[in-house]
Amino acid sequence: MRVPDYLEQSPHRPLLEYALTITAPEYGEVELAFATAMVQGRTEQSLLAGDALHLAVFAPSPERESALLPVYFPLNGGLLGYRVCLIAEGQQSKFDAIATAEDWRKAELIFGQGAHWPDVAILRSNNLQVVTNPKYELLFDMVRLNRFDCFARSIEEVEHDKASVNAQGLIIEQQVLFYYPQASFFFVSPRYPQLAERLQKGLEQAAKNGVIQQHFETHFGAIVQQIRCQNRRLIRLENPLLSPKVASALQQFAYAP
Repeated sequence: MRVPDYLEQSPHRPLLEYALTITAPEYGEVELAFATAMVQGRTEQSLLAGDALHLAVFAPSPERESALLPVYFPLNGGLLGYRVCLIAEGQQSKFDAIATAEDWRKAELIFGQGAHWPDVAILRSNNLQVVTNPKYELLFDMVRLNRFDCFARSIEEVEHDKASVNAQGLIIEQQVLFYYPQASFFFVSPRYPQLAERLQKGLEQAAKNGVIQQHFETHFGAIVQQIRCQNRRLIRLENPLLSPKVASALQQFAYAP
């Protein structure tokens, strides 16, 4: 089974392997092969074709749910919807008086996001300014050069990003926590419906067995505490892209700090 290169070192990998292992008696054994790196847009095209990739991990959008086969189980407990900012050193004072989305708008602060990320539409639908770039690595340079004010990253992503060589001169903003309902899902090529069915069964079994809860605590318990969610000013945003199936999956399986 061909999967993206980032899954080789990702916390998603143990959940994928568990789901495949626990369903092996019914569906058979699987060996993972890791494809070369590609941007999100090309990853989606490869999944549609079904030749270079069997699955990938995305945030859902109406287009992705229609074109691909989503596995409706929020990986990493729905933490993708809890967002903090990577900012340039010396810029913390811009955010110290921000308590609401209206404060953010009045301060004319600007988000940076990947061009293909569904978060762009979510932020813009809340009347927030967004600058985009298709290359993830360049977003670090852009916030460092003040092309925008905040590179918004989820709790599940920010520790990895902060440790990256790309993050020199950047810090995690200390006061604000954005939240909108959002998930990371496995999306399967439409050529392999049995794989999507199999992963849905395997992940739901992992939840029943306590594997999901243990996985969450192992991989994200420390960063949830480090981010100090309970001490930050929470700004709730609407997610107009949220389908009933995504909302149901979040309600059933997501973690709520």
